[in-house]
Amino acid sequence: MNLSCTCSHAFQEWKAARREELSEYQKQIGEQYVANVEAELERWQNARNARKSNNLTTQETMDKELESHILEHGPKTRKIPGSNNEEEDVEDILGEDDMMDNVLEIDDNRRVNSASRIQTGSGSPNPDDDIH
Repeated sequence: MNLSCTCSHAFQEWKAARREELSEYQKQIGEQYVANVEAELERWQNARNARKSNNLTTQETMDKELESHILEHGPKTRKIPGSNNEEEDVEDILGEDDMMDNVLEIDDNRRVNSASRIQTGSGSPNPDDDIH
């Protein structure tokens, strides 16, 4: 009986030592994994920051090139379709202003119509509520 008790005790010690080794190994693997993730994250952030600064530099360069082109050649012109004088050129900016005025006028009309319906009581504040 003494022999079986000694074997059992030795086995328990061996088992406890293996468990401790396994726990230490798992801890090391976990630490390595976290270190790898942190390094990869840092690499991605550095690449992102580099792209961001390159994009800003590219945008600034394009803006400067456009400014110098406008200074050399003047603003971009376009023909007005349907005008009597086909030689009449206007700056493209005027066309853009007209388009914006049209968009804003449409939006203002919607607001005025909505406000008048609310004041007269013919509709709810939310135009979607009037749909049956």
